[in-house]
Amino acid sequence: KTQGKVVGLSKTPAKKSKMAPLSNLVEEYFEAHKNSKVLTSDRTLQKLQAPKLDQETLSQLLNKSSTAFDTELKKLNGEHERLFHKWMLLLRLGFSIVLYGLGSKKCLLEKFRSVMLQEMVHVVVNGFFPSITIKSILNSITEEVLDHHGTFRSPLDQLDFIVESFNKDSSMQLFLIIHNIDGQMLRGEKTQLILGQLASIPNIYLIASIDHINAPLMWDHSKLSFFNWLWYETTTYQPYSEETSYENSLLMQQSGALALSSLTHVLRSLTPNARGIFRLLVEFQLENKDNPNYTGLSFQDFYQRCREGFLVNSDLTLRAQLTEFRDHKLIRTKKGGDGVEYLLIPIDNTTLSDFLEKEEEDF
Repeated sequence: KTQGKVVGLSKTPAKKSKMAPLSNLVEEYFEAHKNSKVLTSDRTLQKLQAPKLDQETLSQLLNKSSTAFDTELKKLNGEHERLFHKWMLLLRLGFSIVLYGLGSKKCLLEKFRSVMLQEMVHVVVNGFFPSITIKSILNSITEEVLDHHGTFRSPLDQLDFIVESFNKDSSMQLFLIIHNIDGQMLRGEKTQLILGQLASIPNIYLIASIDHINAPLMWDHSKLSFFNWLWYETTTYQPYSEETSYENSLLMQQSGALALSSLTHVLRSLTPNARGIFRLLVEFQLENKDNPNYTGLSFQDFYQRCREGFLVNSDLTLRAQLTEFRDHKLIRTKKGGDGVEYLLIPIDNTTLSDFLEKEEEDF
Protein backbone atom coordinates (compact mmCIF):
# COMPACT_ATOMS: atom_id res chain seq x y z
CA LYS A 1 0.00 0.00 0.00
CA THR A 2 2.81 2.32 0.89
CA GLN A 3 4.51 1.51 -2.38
CA GLY A 4 1.27 2.21 -4.27
CA LYS A 5 1.01 5.65 -2.71
CA VAL A 6 4.60 6.43 -3.61
CA VAL A 7 4.05 5.32 -7.21
CA GLY A 8 0.85 7.38 -7.37
CA LEU A 9 2.59 10.53 -6.15
CA SER A 10 5.43 10.10 -8.62
CA LYS A 11 3.04 10.54 -11.59
CA THR A 12 2.71 14.33 -11.15
CA PRO A 13 6.37 15.26 -11.76
CA ALA A 14 6.36 12.80 -14.68
CA LYS A 15 3.72 15.02 -16.42
CA LYS A 16 5.78 18.17 -15.83
CA SER A 17 8.91 16.60 -17.27
CA LYS A 18 6.85 15.57 -20.31
CA MET A 19 5.89 19.23 -20.98
CA ALA A 20 9.35 20.62 -20.41
CA PRO A 21 10.82 19.68 -23.83
CA LEU A 22 7.89 21.37 -25.65
CA SER A 23 8.51 24.63 -23.77
CA ASN A 24 12.20 24.47 -24.67
CA LEU A 25 11.39 23.89 -28.35
CA VAL A 26 9.19 27.01 -28.46
CA GLU A 27 11.89 29.15 -26.87
CA GLU A 28 14.52 27.72 -29.22
CA TYR A 29 12.32 28.47 -32.27
CA PHE A 30 11.89 32.16 -31.40
CA GLU A 31 15.55 32.43 -30.40
CA ALA A 32 16.61 31.05 -33.80
CA HIS A 33 14.32 33.42 -35.76
CA LYS A 34 14.61 36.65 -33.78
CA ASN A 35 17.42 38.05 -35.95
CA SER A 36 16.20 36.75 -39.31
CA LYS A 37 15.21 39.33 -41.95
CA VAL A 38 11.58 39.66 -43.00
CA LEU A 39 11.43 39.19 -46.74
CA THR A 40 8.86 41.26 -48.67
CA SER A 41 7.98 41.20 -52.32
CA ASP A 42 9.41 43.89 -54.59
CA ARG A 43 6.51 43.55 -57.04
CA THR A 44 4.92 46.96 -56.56
CA LEU A 45 2.44 48.92 -58.68
CA GLN A 46 5.19 51.37 -59.56
CA LYS A 47 7.06 48.62 -61.41
CA LEU A 48 4.12 47.83 -63.71
CA GLN A 49 4.86 48.75 -67.32
CA ALA A 50 1.22 49.65 -68.02
CA PRO A 51 0.70 53.45 -68.07
CA LYS A 52 -1.80 55.08 -65.73
CA LEU A 53 -5.19 55.87 -67.23
CA ASP A 54 -7.13 59.11 -67.25
CA GLN A 55 -10.55 59.31 -65.57
CA GLU A 56 -12.56 59.00 -68.80
CA THR A 57 -10.68 55.92 -70.07
CA LEU A 58 -10.96 54.19 -66.70
CA SER A 59 -14.72 54.87 -66.56
CA GLN A 60 -15.21 53.47 -70.08
CA LEU A 61 -13.34 50.27 -69.23
CA LEU A 62 -15.33 49.78 -66.02
CA ASN A 63 -18.63 50.37 -67.81
CA LYS A 64 -17.80 47.66 -70.36
CA SER A 65 -17.53 45.00 -67.67
CA SER A 66 -20.77 43.06 -67.33
CA THR A 67 -22.48 42.77 -63.97
CA ALA A 68 -23.23 39.31 -62.66
CA PHE A 69 -26.81 38.42 -61.70
CA ASP A 70 -28.41 41.19 -63.82
CA THR A 71 -31.86 39.58 -63.65
CA GLU A 72 -31.77 39.23 -59.88
CA LEU A 73 -30.53 42.82 -59.43
CA LYS A 74 -33.34 44.21 -61.61
CA LYS A 75 -35.87 42.26 -59.58
CA LEU A 76 -34.35 43.59 -56.33
CA ASN A 77 -34.45 47.19 -57.56
CA GLY A 78 -38.02 46.65 -58.76
CA GLU A 79 -39.02 45.78 -55.19
CA HIS A 80 -37.49 49.06 -53.97
CA GLU A 81 -39.26 51.05 -56.70
CA ARG A 82 -42.62 49.69 -55.57
CA LEU A 83 -42.11 51.71 -52.37
CA PHE A 84 -42.06 55.07 -54.18
CA HIS A 85 -45.73 55.91 -53.55
CA LYS A 86 -45.41 54.89 -49.92
CA TRP A 87 -42.38 57.17 -49.52
CA MET A 88 -44.31 60.08 -50.99
CA LEU A 89 -47.12 59.52 -48.49
CA LEU A 90 -44.70 59.35 -45.57
CA LEU A 91 -42.92 62.53 -46.70
CA ARG A 92 -46.28 64.31 -46.83
CA LEU A 93 -47.01 63.11 -43.30
CA GLY A 94 -43.94 64.95 -41.98
CA PHE A 95 -41.31 62.21 -41.94
CA SER A 96 -37.88 62.32 -43.58
CA ILE A 97 -36.63 59.16 -45.28
CA VAL A 98 -33.08 57.80 -45.13
CA LEU A 99 -31.95 54.90 -47.33
CA TYR A 100 -29.15 52.59 -46.22
CA GLY A 101 -27.70 49.27 -47.36
CA LEU A 102 -24.94 47.81 -49.50
CA GLY A 103 -24.47 49.41 -52.91
CA SER A 104 -24.96 52.82 -54.48
CA LYS A 105 -28.42 54.26 -54.03
CA LYS A 106 -27.91 57.12 -56.48
CA CYS A 107 -29.72 55.44 -59.40
CA LEU A 108 -32.61 54.49 -57.11
CA LEU A 109 -33.04 58.06 -55.85
CA GLU A 110 -32.69 59.39 -59.39
CA LYS A 111 -35.48 57.04 -60.50
CA PHE A 112 -37.61 58.29 -57.59
CA ARG A 113 -36.96 61.87 -58.71
CA SER A 114 -37.81 61.23 -62.37
CA VAL A 115 -40.96 59.22 -61.60
CA MET A 116 -42.44 61.03 -58.62
CA LEU A 117 -41.08 64.59 -58.70
CA GLN A 118 -41.38 65.63 -62.35
CA GLU A 119 -44.04 68.24 -61.55
CA MET A 120 -42.60 69.15 -58.13
CA VAL A 121 -40.02 71.76 -57.14
CA HIS A 122 -36.95 69.83 -56.04
CA VAL A 123 -33.24 70.30 -55.35
CA VAL A 124 -30.68 67.50 -55.73
CA VAL A 125 -27.50 67.59 -53.60
CA ASN A 126 -24.49 65.38 -54.31
CA GLY A 127 -23.05 65.01 -50.82
CA PHE A 128 -20.08 63.03 -52.12
CA PHE A 129 -18.86 66.00 -54.17
CA PRO A 130 -15.46 67.09 -52.74
CA SER A 131 -16.25 70.82 -52.70
CA ILE A 132 -19.89 70.78 -51.58
CA THR A 133 -20.66 73.11 -48.68
CA ILE A 134 -23.75 73.94 -46.67
CA LYS A 135 -23.59 77.45 -48.13
CA SER A 136 -23.88 76.12 -51.68
CA ILE A 137 -26.93 74.07 -50.64
CA LEU A 138 -28.58 77.10 -49.04
CA ASN A 139 -27.71 79.20 -52.10
CA SER A 140 -29.51 76.70 -54.34
CA ILE A 141 -32.66 77.12 -52.26
CA THR A 142 -32.58 80.91 -51.90
CA GLU A 143 -31.57 81.61 -55.52
CA GLU A 144 -33.28 78.87 -57.53
CA VAL A 145 -36.36 78.21 -55.40
CA LEU A 146 -37.02 81.52 -53.63
CA ASP A 147 -35.53 83.64 -56.45
CA HIS A 148 -33.56 85.78 -53.98
CA HIS A 149 -30.11 86.95 -55.10
CA GLY A 150 -29.07 89.02 -52.09
CA THR A 151 -26.20 88.22 -49.74
CA PHE A 152 -26.32 86.96 -46.16
CA ARG A 153 -23.96 87.51 -43.26
CA SER A 154 -23.85 83.84 -42.32
CA PRO A 155 -25.49 80.48 -43.15
CA LEU A 156 -27.70 80.87 -40.05
CA ASP A 157 -29.07 84.18 -41.39
CA GLN A 158 -29.70 82.46 -44.71
CA LEU A 159 -31.51 79.63 -42.91
CA ASP A 160 -33.69 82.13 -41.03
CA PHE A 161 -34.64 83.73 -44.36
CA ILE A 162 -35.64 80.33 -45.79
CA VAL A 163 -37.73 79.47 -42.71
CA GLU A 164 -39.46 82.84 -42.83
CA SER A 165 -40.17 82.54 -46.57
CA PHE A 166 -41.76 79.10 -46.27
CA ASN A 167 -43.79 80.16 -43.23
CA LYS A 168 -45.18 83.16 -45.14
CA ASP A 169 -46.29 81.10 -48.16
CA SER A 170 -47.81 77.78 -47.07
CA SER A 171 -48.47 76.77 -50.70
CA MET A 172 -44.72 76.62 -51.43
CA GLN A 173 -43.23 73.11 -51.35
CA LEU A 174 -39.71 71.79 -51.85
CA PHE A 175 -38.39 68.24 -52.13
CA LEU A 176 -34.74 67.92 -51.08
CA ILE A 177 -32.81 64.87 -52.30
CA ILE A 178 -29.36 64.41 -50.76
CA HIS A 179 -27.10 61.66 -52.09
CA ASN A 180 -24.75 60.70 -49.26
CA ILE A 181 -25.84 63.03 -46.48
CA ASP A 182 -22.93 61.42 -44.61
CA GLY A 183 -20.40 62.64 -47.21
CA GLN A 184 -17.03 63.91 -46.02
CA MET A 185 -17.97 67.57 -46.54
CA LEU A 186 -21.39 67.31 -44.86
CA ARG A 187 -20.45 65.49 -41.64
CA GLY A 188 -19.77 68.62 -39.59
CA GLU A 189 -22.01 69.23 -36.59
CA LYS A 190 -23.14 72.68 -37.75
CA THR A 191 -23.84 71.40 -41.26
CA GLN A 192 -25.99 68.54 -39.97
CA LEU A 193 -27.81 70.90 -37.60
CA ILE A 194 -28.73 73.24 -40.48
CA LEU A 195 -29.85 70.31 -42.65
CA GLY A 196 -31.98 69.07 -39.75
CA GLN A 197 -33.58 72.48 -39.34
CA LEU A 198 -34.34 72.54 -43.08
CA ALA A 199 -35.98 69.11 -42.78
CA SER A 200 -38.12 70.33 -39.88
CA ILE A 201 -39.76 73.05 -42.03
CA PRO A 202 -43.31 71.73 -42.72
CA ASN A 203 -43.21 72.20 -46.52
CA ILE A 204 -39.68 70.89 -47.11
CA TYR A 205 -39.51 67.13 -47.67
CA LEU A 206 -36.15 65.39 -47.28
CA ILE A 207 -35.09 62.01 -48.67
CA ALA A 208 -31.41 61.06 -48.34
CA SER A 209 -28.98 58.15 -48.53
CA ILE A 210 -26.10 57.08 -46.29
CA ASP A 211 -23.24 54.64 -46.88
CA HIS A 212 -20.79 55.01 -43.99
CA ILE A 213 -21.24 52.35 -41.32
CA ASN A 214 -20.96 54.97 -38.55
CA ALA A 215 -23.24 57.55 -40.21
CA PRO A 216 -25.94 57.35 -37.47
CA LEU A 217 -23.39 58.66 -34.96
CA MET A 218 -23.67 62.08 -36.61
CA TRP A 219 -27.08 62.62 -35.04
CA ASP A 220 -27.79 63.06 -31.35
CA HIS A 221 -31.34 63.17 -29.94
CA SER A 222 -31.66 66.86 -30.76
CA LYS A 223 -30.76 66.43 -34.43
CA LEU A 224 -32.88 63.26 -34.73
CA SER A 225 -35.91 65.23 -33.53
CA PHE A 226 -35.35 67.69 -36.40
CA PHE A 227 -34.89 65.02 -39.08
CA ASN A 228 -37.67 62.66 -37.89
CA TRP A 229 -36.14 59.81 -39.91
CA LEU A 230 -37.82 56.69 -41.22
CA TRP A 231 -35.15 54.12 -42.13
CA TYR A 232 -35.39 51.95 -45.24
CA GLU A 233 -32.94 49.16 -46.04
CA THR A 234 -32.42 49.41 -49.82
CA THR A 235 -29.50 47.16 -50.71
CA THR A 236 -28.82 47.50 -54.44
CA TYR A 237 -25.36 45.89 -54.93
CA GLN A 238 -24.67 48.65 -57.46
CA PRO A 239 -21.08 49.94 -57.79
CA TYR A 240 -20.23 53.31 -56.26
CA SER A 241 -19.02 54.60 -59.64
CA GLU A 242 -19.95 58.26 -59.36
CA GLU A 243 -19.47 58.48 -55.59
CA THR A 244 -15.84 57.34 -55.88
CA SER A 245 -15.02 59.19 -59.11
CA TYR A 246 -13.55 62.09 -57.08
CA GLU A 247 -11.25 59.85 -55.04
CA ASN A 248 -7.60 59.24 -55.87
CA SER A 249 -6.79 55.94 -57.55
CA LEU A 250 -3.48 54.13 -58.07
CA LEU A 251 -4.70 53.22 -61.58
CA MET A 252 -5.36 56.83 -62.56
CA GLN A 253 -3.28 59.87 -63.35
CA GLN A 254 -3.45 62.44 -60.57
CA SER A 255 -4.25 66.07 -61.27
CA GLY A 256 -1.83 67.33 -58.59
CA ALA A 257 -4.44 69.49 -56.88
CA LEU A 258 -5.49 68.40 -53.43
CA ALA A 259 -9.27 68.01 -53.21
CA LEU A 260 -11.11 70.17 -50.72
CA SER A 261 -12.31 67.09 -48.86
CA SER A 262 -8.74 65.80 -48.46
CA LEU A 263 -7.51 69.22 -47.36
CA THR A 264 -10.27 69.54 -44.77
CA HIS A 265 -9.68 65.99 -43.52
CA VAL A 266 -5.95 66.61 -42.99
CA LEU A 267 -6.44 69.95 -41.23
CA ARG A 268 -9.07 68.57 -38.86
CA SER A 269 -6.39 66.26 -37.48
CA LEU A 270 -4.17 69.24 -36.57
CA THR A 271 -4.27 71.58 -33.56
CA PRO A 272 -6.23 74.88 -33.66
CA ASN A 273 -2.93 76.81 -33.77
CA ALA A 274 -1.74 74.75 -36.74
CA ARG A 275 -5.00 75.46 -38.59
CA GLY A 276 -4.58 79.16 -37.80
CA ILE A 277 -1.04 79.16 -39.20
CA PHE A 278 -2.17 77.46 -42.41
CA ARG A 279 -5.13 79.83 -42.72
CA LEU A 280 -2.76 82.85 -42.60
CA LEU A 281 -0.75 81.42 -45.46
CA VAL A 282 -3.93 80.71 -47.46
CA GLU A 283 -5.20 84.27 -46.99
CA PHE A 284 -1.89 85.81 -48.09
CA GLN A 285 -1.71 83.56 -51.17
CA LEU A 286 -5.27 84.48 -52.20
CA GLU A 287 -4.48 88.18 -51.73
CA ASN A 288 -1.71 87.76 -54.31
CA LYS A 289 -3.56 85.45 -56.73
CA ASP A 290 -3.58 88.14 -59.44
CA ASN A 291 0.14 88.80 -59.09
CA PRO A 292 1.97 86.86 -61.86
CA ASN A 293 5.32 87.40 -60.13
CA TYR A 294 4.21 85.91 -56.80
CA THR A 295 6.73 83.30 -55.68
CA GLY A 296 5.47 82.77 -52.14
CA LEU A 297 5.65 84.31 -48.68
CA SER A 298 9.10 84.63 -47.15
CA PHE A 299 9.69 82.73 -43.92
CA GLN A 300 10.57 85.89 -41.93
CA ASP A 301 7.43 87.75 -43.05
CA PHE A 302 5.32 84.70 -42.26
CA TYR A 303 6.93 84.37 -38.83
CA GLN A 304 6.09 88.01 -38.05
CA ARG A 305 2.46 87.49 -39.08
CA CYS A 306 2.21 84.37 -36.89
CA ARG A 307 3.74 86.24 -33.94
CA GLU A 308 1.26 89.07 -34.34
CA GLY A 309 -1.57 86.53 -34.40
CA PHE A 310 -0.22 84.86 -31.19
CA LEU A 311 0.09 81.55 -33.06
CA VAL A 312 3.79 80.88 -32.34
CA ASN A 313 6.33 82.11 -29.80
CA SER A 314 9.55 81.24 -31.64
CA ASP A 315 10.80 80.48 -35.13
CA LEU A 316 11.61 76.93 -34.00
CA THR A 317 7.93 76.33 -33.22
CA LEU A 318 6.96 77.63 -36.67
CA ARG A 319 9.58 75.49 -38.41
CA ALA A 320 8.32 72.39 -36.59
CA GLN A 321 4.81 73.18 -37.77
CA LEU A 322 5.96 73.79 -41.34
CA THR A 323 7.66 70.39 -41.28
CA GLU A 324 4.32 68.81 -40.45
CA PHE A 325 2.65 70.72 -43.30
CA ARG A 326 5.39 69.55 -45.63
CA ASP A 327 4.87 65.92 -44.55
CA HIS A 328 1.18 66.26 -45.44
CA LYS A 329 2.18 67.91 -48.77
CA LEU A 330 0.20 71.02 -47.82
CA ILE A 331 3.07 73.43 -48.54
CA ARG A 332 6.17 73.65 -50.69
CA THR A 333 9.32 75.63 -49.82
CA LYS A 334 11.94 76.96 -52.18
CA LYS A 335 14.82 79.40 -52.03
CA GLY A 336 14.78 82.49 -54.19
CA GLY A 337 17.71 84.04 -56.00
CA ASP A 338 18.38 86.17 -52.93
CA GLY A 339 18.74 83.08 -50.75
CA VAL A 340 15.46 83.78 -48.92
CA GLU A 341 13.17 80.84 -48.16
CA TYR A 342 9.67 81.21 -49.65
CA LEU A 343 6.51 79.26 -48.71
CA LEU A 344 3.86 78.29 -51.25
CA ILE A 345 0.70 76.18 -51.09
CA PRO A 346 0.58 73.86 -54.16
CA ILE A 347 -3.24 73.96 -54.35
CA ASP A 348 -5.38 75.84 -56.87
CA ASN A 349 -6.92 79.13 -55.74
CA THR A 350 -10.51 77.92 -56.25
CA THR A 351 -10.01 75.10 -53.75
CA LEU A 352 -8.34 77.50 -51.30
CA SER A 353 -11.26 79.93 -51.58
CA ASP A 354 -13.72 77.09 -50.92
CA PHE A 355 -11.61 76.04 -47.95
CA LEU A 356 -11.71 79.53 -46.40
CA GLU A 357 -15.46 79.71 -46.97
CA LYS A 358 -15.98 76.39 -45.21
CA GLU A 359 -13.71 77.44 -42.34
CA GLU A 360 -15.84 80.56 -41.80
CA GLU A 361 -18.98 78.42 -41.70
CA ASP A 362 -17.56 75.93 -39.21
CA PHE A 363 -16.00 78.44 -36.85
